[in-house]
Amino acid sequence: MRQLYTFFLALLLTFCGYAQQYDFGIVHNGGYNFSVVATPDFDATDTDVSDIGFALMLPAGDADVTNLTQFNGRAWTATQVTETQFTTAGIDSNGRDGFAMNLPPGQTILSHTTGTPFVLVSFDISNMPSSGQLEILLNTDPIAMMLGGALDSFYNANIDSTSTQNYFGEISPGQGSFNFSTLGIDDVVEQGLSVSVYPNPASEFITVEASFHIDDIELFDITGKQVLKTVQTNAIKVSHLPNGIYLLKIVTNKGSLTKKLVIK
Repeated sequence: MRQLYTFFLALLLTFCGYAQQYDFGIVHNGGYNFSVVATPDFDATDTDVSDIGFALMLPAGDADVTNLTQFNGRAWTATQVTETQFTTAGIDSNGRDGFAMNLPPGQTILSHTTGTPFVLVSFDISNMPSSGQLEILLNTDPIAMMLGGALDSFYNANIDSTSTQNYFGEISPGQGSFNFSTLGIDDVVEQGLSVSVYPNPASEFITVEASFHIDDIELFDITGKQVLKTVQTNAIKVSHLPNGIYLLKIVTNKGSLTKKLVIK
């Protein structure tokens, strides 16, 4: 009986181990600056992060991924695979270029809290596309599958101090892509104004940051009804609002702009 109990306990611990994962998502910081974040579904202290990777897809052309930030002092690489190179390899990229983003093997000691995203890398998109999408390539996408996992997302870490495993889970709902056509001129620059709203999508609270003093923040639903008005910029409560798409108007002493906010 003890052997049977030990077996089921080990099996349960195995399932719990596999349940631990990091979901990736794209966060728009304002203009053509973005971050890819990882959201854990478990608390952890002093995890040993080895290497991380994913692929970003952009409209084919002159757009480029530039100004990559580091991850705890470690440098990312971005290797472009053009639409022409995909075609030469017999792969239809649907009019997209790919950028293989990789944090080479190393060591970063990291602690985190369940449901709290942390930034893997921030970057700019050059040559300002006006249409198409920035998106994280799914591991189930035919491109990733035809390349034998070379462009797969992964998060290799030693969580339990026994061995390094891949803890990547999936793409965070609503954070897999960003449509460039939603960027109007006010979103890119207005008298040098830069605004960041996070998290987006949000469920409990949001924080708004701007390059100038914020005088007022107003939130409207898709019918144009004002559902919130505040001068607060940190921990703005939105959990009482129904799920959906909202327009967030940020008024500063240098002008105003409107950004889309998703509440889920």
